[in-house]
Amino acid sequence: MSSPDAVNEKKSDAQIPDHEVGHSPFLDLSEQFNYTLDNLDNNQVNTQLTTQTLPLGSKPFCDILASLQTLVLSQNKKENGEGYEENALPVLQDLDKFSLTSYSLSYYISHCLPNEQTVPVLSLVNKSTTMWISKLFQFSNCGAFYTENMLLSYERVLLLAMHRMFGPEYLNLSEFPVVYCTPDPVLVGTIKRTALQIGMNEKCVQIIPSLSNALCPYKADLGTLESIITTDVENHRKPLIVFARAGAHVTGQMDDIVNLKELCSKHNIWLHLSGDNLSGLALTTFKTNSSNIADSMTLTPSIWLNISALPVITLFDKQYTSTEILNIYKSKCLPIWTCFQALGHDALVLRIQQKFEICHRIHNLVKRYDCLRILCETYDQNNESNDETVADIIANRENIPDLLHNLSSCLVIQFVPKDCNQRVSPYYDKLNSWLGQVLEREIPEAPLELCEIETLGVVVTFSPFTVLNSLVTEDDWETFSICLDQHIEILLATVDYKEKLTGLIANLPSLEYVEIDDWAGLGAVRYVPQQWQLSDQQLATDQAKQDLNRLNVRIVQQLRSIDAAFSLGEGSDGLACVRFGMVTSDTDVAELLSLVQSTGLKEEESTKYIDSMAELVKKGIETATVDLKKETEEKIWQEGILRHVPVFGNIVNWWSPPAKNAVKGRWLDLEAGVVRSTEVIYEKKAQVEESDGNENVPATADDVPME
Repeated sequence: MSSPDAVNEKKSDAQIPDHEVGHSPFLDLSEQFNYTLDNLDNNQVNTQLTTQTLPLGSKPFCDILASLQTLVLSQNKKENGEGYEENALPVLQDLDKFSLTSYSLSYYISHCLPNEQTVPVLSLVNKSTTMWISKLFQFSNCGAFYTENMLLSYERVLLLAMHRMFGPEYLNLSEFPVVYCTPDPVLVGTIKRTALQIGMNEKCVQIIPSLSNALCPYKADLGTLESIITTDVENHRKPLIVFARAGAHVTGQMDDIVNLKELCSKHNIWLHLSGDNLSGLALTTFKTNSSNIADSMTLTPSIWLNISALPVITLFDKQYTSTEILNIYKSKCLPIWTCFQALGHDALVLRIQQKFEICHRIHNLVKRYDCLRILCETYDQNNESNDETVADIIANRENIPDLLHNLSSCLVIQFVPKDCNQRVSPYYDKLNSWLGQVLEREIPEAPLELCEIETLGVVVTFSPFTVLNSLVTEDDWETFSICLDQHIEILLATVDYKEKLTGLIANLPSLEYVEIDDWAGLGAVRYVPQQWQLSDQQLATDQAKQDLNRLNVRIVQQLRSIDAAFSLGEGSDGLACVRFGMVTSDTDVAELLSLVQSTGLKEEESTKYIDSMAELVKKGIETATVDLKKETEEKIWQEGILRHVPVFGNIVNWWSPPAKNAVKGRWLDLEAGVVRSTEVIYEKKAQVEESDGNENVPATADDVPME
């Protein structure tokens, strides 16, 4: 037998047959909006940019849209050093365009239609949408409102809670009540901004202490919370509301919903939940007559369903308050009303279930590795023999809290030493950063991101509910599995060899171990000549440090011509060194170190040869300069001083021209180490073609040995 609501819905549908819609302003708006989006997708740029001065005459609408498109596309480019790189605009599916179009239609209804049409239309749309959401997310007797973001959602929830406690005078309070917030940093920051926005003092927000377990960094300690509430009541403060998590976006944090609900009911405190695990309410196959799991909860269907621009939904228990205080704009629910119908119940539920299945499948891949610590807030996270599928979890749970606690909307993994139950060392932070970066680079479809948790260190988070890209094909899963195998093997080999590295370096006297910040590789060494190591003063001067840097730079250049795995680094002391990257289990680290040492020896000998040649040239120049100066002085005395006196010397040279005995040039014979005269070169120009057997020219009277 059909319910009255169902009958009314059928009557409403029957009143507007599809064939009578025809051409209408709705279709005009939709076509115009989609035309503009298509132009953006096709990167159709118009050169007419918006100017700072309002044009005197009117502009055609198409020109205005073209200017807007140009602004969007021009701001979509960023400089990459070589020019401008264009970022790809988001790819919009049909449902995305439908959602965006619904906003235009909602404003048309609420601002253009007569009031006698607007109110009944939007009231029916709002009523239908609220009824669908109430049944879908197992929240009975609920009201709903829709906001652009979480901040506005929390703001109105605070107003609802204050209205329930203080009545109509809830905004004229001499002392504000206490707001309790679970210790999730993201949530805490949002709640503090919300409190300030409605005029509350930030000190009214009380952060609930977390459990002492380092592996649950942001989970509220309910025992401590009850003590805090008791103390606040004794001090005549009024506990108002608790904001808790049911699957945090990044950490997957899940507060104890059952005990938290009991605690709030005991002290008459409003409980509000938010988090991605709440989407699991749509997966329940059983019906329950129990009370709602919270007094209100915030839903984010846009990321749960992969549909752009859907509003944030907030459900609340209507028995506590009047919805009139919310100043609800019912037209904001229109994107939900249209997209939910376009998707349908079965496809909607399937989209949510697929996201949980992605997380569950990643969990099964990751739990094979003993070196990976899995941090997800589920009751069965330590049950390695649990082979339940998501469908099994849904079917086998007897109540809603049990279901939500056994679903994982987020998976946090961390590469750790064996039997580690605390925060990892800074070196393991670098290793986890490397792991996250290579996975993100090689598998861009994977829904992962890097973050740092204070009590744990750097972690890799798989968040299919916050990243729209998803692993959907079997090829993707195969690629992910192979890639993870390869990089875990590299991490294990690198850590193993790093422990042996200092022992291997000790057997090579010219190498010393160098500590490098922010380097996840095997490590680094510096080549230091042995005679420098024996002298404490050898590296005391800046010139000596520069010489050592130049030597190690040349070593890296030679090594990189052999293997790109070597790179130039800088130690904590500011001196250059040779860095080793990540290694595999079949890498011969001893051979790598030996190669560095042998290359260093060659460069050291080459440096000595260059230094000796430089010294030889320097002495040759000094000797040639002295010799030429002496020969010039002798020529002056032979020709007479009068010839070198200005003006008078010209007359003497005209009267008695000097003999043509110019000063002889000099050339440096590097092999013999002597300065020779160029007289022989000028007399015998064929000396350039002299045979190899005559290279060792015997010294002549003009040859000058260098001291």
